[in-house]
Amino acid sequence: MLDLNLTMLFQLVNFFVALILLNVLLIRPIRNIIRQRKSVMDGMGSEAASFEEQAARRLADYEAQLQGARQEAGRNRAEGRAAGAAEQAALVSAAQQEAQTIMAQARETLRGEAEAAMSQLRGRIDEFADKAVARVLG
Repeated sequence: MLDLNLTMLFQLVNFFVALILLNVLLIRPIRNIIRQRKSVMDGMGSEAASFEEQAARRLADYEAQLQGARQEAGRNRAEGRAAGAAEQAALVSAAQQEAQTIMAQARETLRGEAEAAMSQLRGRIDEFADKAVARVLG
């Protein structure tokens, strides 16, 4: 069976001394490095989440501003169309009035020329009548 002698005691002491030395020199520093890396990673994770949140807010702000700009452009377009339609109506109305004035002047000019031609022809009725009688008789 198992003999408990002095060699086994030295081996046991040697094992515990090696365990303590390994713990002090290797295991604790590695654990500290792992903790530090974990805290750095947690910090980076929270920082990344913060950046994502800021990006989402900025994107939402940008989209809101873009929507506002689109609405503003729509209003400006509608106002421009309304102003253009009003200006067009005013121009058409002015052109119609000018055309009516020109037509009235033309009618007056033609009426005056017709009356002048009629009075000139009335003055020459006797001459035309004499020519017509001379042809019929002649």
